[in-house]
Amino acid sequence: MPTNFQFSDFDIDFNKNDFIGDVSMKYDKNSIRQSIMNIILTRKGEKPFNRGFGVGLHDYLFESYSPAMNAKLELDIIQEVRAREPRADIETVVLSDGLDSNTLELIVTYIVFGGSTANPTRESLRLEISRIR
Repeated sequence: MPTNFQFSDFDIDFNKNDFIGDVSMKYDKNSIRQSIMNIILTRKGEKPFNRGFGVGLHDYLFESYSPAMNAKLELDIIQEVRAREPRADIETVVLSDGLDSNTLELIVTYIVFGGSTANPTRESLRLEISRIR
């Protein structure tokens, strides 16, 4: 296992690393990216012993797009990430609703603290979810 990384997490999909024959790992900014994505996509109540965890982006998919919904989603993401992920801070949340394509696209820009680089770095995460019916 590399020793020059400060942060490490299991790959949430439990993909196998063929080289070592074990579960793949995520390191530093990829670890934080995975954590933020997990916070945003997990629905409240989905984790049995931590019912308050998560934002539940899928729940917003069926809402009518409005500035109020956008503001609520942005606030939910900022509050959850601040409460659950101390290695990063949300800078911006941009939401676009593709009404014609039944999709919801979210771009989250955040600052990563620590890791294998000493200086904070700016990263972004793009999530797109779609209605299937």
